[in-house]
Amino acid sequence: MVPFVRITYYPEKPCFHFLGLCKAAVILTEIILNSTAKFHPDFEKILDSHFEGLLRNEQLSVPGLVVLARRGQEAYHKAFGVSDLKSGSLMQTDAIFRMFSMTKVLTSFVALRLYEEGLFDFEDPVSKYIPSFDRSWDIVVDSKSGPESIDYKSFLTGRIIELGFKREKSAKPMLIKHLMSESSGIEYELFSEYDSFLGGGICDRNAGLVANALRQQLHPEVYRSTCIVGANLTLEKFVDTIGNAGVLTCEPGEFSYGHGATVLGRVIEILYEKSRGVSWKFSEIMSELLFEPLGMDDAAFFLADGDTRVNRIPTLYGAVLEEGGLSARIAEEQECYPTGVDYRTNQTAHYAGPRSYESGDTGSIMTARDYSKFYDMLLAGGISKNGERLLSKQGVVTLCKGRFKDLTLDTALARAFGVAGKHSPFPKSFNFGWATAHGDDYSLRGYTTSDHSDMSNWGGYALTQGFFYPTENSYMLVCPQIMLTTPGAFAFGQTLIRDTSMSAFHSVWN
Repeated sequence: MVPFVRITYYPEKPCFHFLGLCKAAVILTEIILNSTAKFHPDFEKILDSHFEGLLRNEQLSVPGLVVLARRGQEAYHKAFGVSDLKSGSLMQTDAIFRMFSMTKVLTSFVALRLYEEGLFDFEDPVSKYIPSFDRSWDIVVDSKSGPESIDYKSFLTGRIIELGFKREKSAKPMLIKHLMSESSGIEYELFSEYDSFLGGGICDRNAGLVANALRQQLHPEVYRSTCIVGANLTLEKFVDTIGNAGVLTCEPGEFSYGHGATVLGRVIEILYEKSRGVSWKFSEIMSELLFEPLGMDDAAFFLADGDTRVNRIPTLYGAVLEEGGLSARIAEEQECYPTGVDYRTNQTAHYAGPRSYESGDTGSIMTARDYSKFYDMLLAGGISKNGERLLSKQGVVTLCKGRFKDLTLDTALARAFGVAGKHSPFPKSFNFGWATAHGDDYSLRGYTTSDHSDMSNWGGYALTQGFFYPTENSYMLVCPQIMLTTPGAFAFGQTLIRDTSMSAFHSVWN
């Protein structure tokens, strides 16, 4: 087997892949928790001040949020602000949040459970499991002179853009590890949208718009940033639409953040049916292998008609840039797009409409308490509170610290995300559904107080954030509901909510 994972801690210690498949990999056999971890005596006062300040921020005022943090045996769990501005209903700690891309690491976790059964290898081609992916793929490349062009309607401006492009044949196979590291070439259109809107600087290509428009020719609902999980498609049909369109934004292996975990979810469905002899939906598999063993009682993909838990889902907001672009005004998400933009379903898609597309990328909803149980299980070495082992110790280490080899990280999009490995000022890369710091690499070119060498983290479209520190025995979840797809949130949200909250959290460690 080709070496595919490198664990970055204590590389002088020789050990082997836990299924014996990759003897050339260097693996840490367990994570040693900081047994003395605790909060600063004034942690509650400091964190209260920080999160209350987000509600009054002049650039972008957050309507409300829930925070849940743990360090060692100490915890912090509070609600701030309101869940709905019109009614003034106060945010509650049992609010159910749209976690969006924080679903990705959960999908990788479920995949690792099947991996430990010997059902697949990270180096397997995706086409081994999904017939529609057994084809030659075209990479779409910007070309004003064509020979092809396609119209794309911008959700940021409402205008129709004519995009010239050409096709180049992909020379590399798409592998399972590419799905787990979001380097499959199946990129969201969002980054090309904002490049077009802002004049570049994110991915520096229109390929995401072209590829998405070509898929929408096969099915108009296949994916839109204004209709993330609202498509009237099953996961199988959604993934087959991607396969039948046959277009990528880059070669597999290059960071291309998008639908990797969605395709991985379909692989999980296929592997589950092959091993168990029954055909289950991805949500049912996730429930059996993760939600139910951990008692994540409110975790789901969709809520049925009449489910009273709908009342616990906060209003989804966005933000519109004020004139001059120095601040943003909060509005309900569907009101933040220009007139004429169709398929605005993000507000209601988890509890109304077709509720058929179960996305391993962006699909889950749950409370902060539910999500924290996932972190607690990882800190316990893969064991649930009732004593059931869900993942081996080595599996936990791989999820938290593993890094895939042979990925192309020195790209505009990876640098924009801060996951370009050694090419980022503070070395991090995206593996197993979240960003992992390169704790063994001290050849950094800079850092901020939000950086930490032990951290694995990721957030979601609605600016929810999860920060996990396996050796430090710590984590924090920050859960607002402001859509990153809207201009004001895109401009200010990550810096305001993610970066400052990480810094505040680090400041209250003993």
